[in-house]
Amino acid sequence: MKKYTLLLIVCSLFALRSSAQAPKWMDKAKHAVFSVITYDKDDKILNTGNGFFVTENGIALSDYSLFKGAQRAVIIDADGKQMPVDAILGANDMYDVIKFRIKTDKKVSALLIADNSAPAGSDVYLLPYSTQKDRSFTAGKVKDISKMGDNHQYYTLTMSLKDKMVSCPVVTVDGKVIGLAQKSSGKDTITTCYAAGASFAMSLAISALSAGNLTLRNIGIKK
Repeated sequence: MKKYTLLLIVCSLFALRSSAQAPKWMDKAKHAVFSVITYDKDDKILNTGNGFFVTENGIALSDYSLFKGAQRAVIIDADGKQMPVDAILGANDMYDVIKFRIKTDKKVSALLIADNSAPAGSDVYLLPYSTQKDRSFTAGKVKDISKMGDNHQYYTLTMSLKDKMVSCPVVTVDGKVIGLAQKSSGKDTITTCYAAGASFAMSLAISALSAGNLTLRNIGIKK
């Protein structure tokens, strides 16, 4: 019983310490993270997940898997406000990322995309979606970096990732986003996860040549 009580005290102290060490910018940054709900052709819930704003006029990033087969989608922000997805702006099924726009009549909190890649060994934070006013976060490190697309990065992270954290933003110590969190499918799921480069997702676009793109055609939302 004494050991159990001591363990609770230690855990409580660690939680308080983690909260106290949260950077000052985190409160504002977490308002950029939201929940996503997609609906099928029968207007039944298809998938739920996460995403985050990268511009103040409502451009956002998430994972393509959430939207595949969707006919409409909404997001719920950190204040509990629901907003509809207005248009799909680009998607890539290989890296499971999507860019879209939210219909909003005012500016939203958004994360800045890092100008440079985070080097191996650097500290990073994962910002979870929450409607509560807290500074909870998951800390980790960049383990490895590989090339993604023409000039973007795909990160291997030393970090434990729960299912409900997929597509949450991974940010640097100064609060700039480097990627969207993705789970590991191998034996190292407890200590390792990945992040698809946010700059790659932001570079996605739709052109006249996209008409036959099956990835985009699998989404019924306006392009």
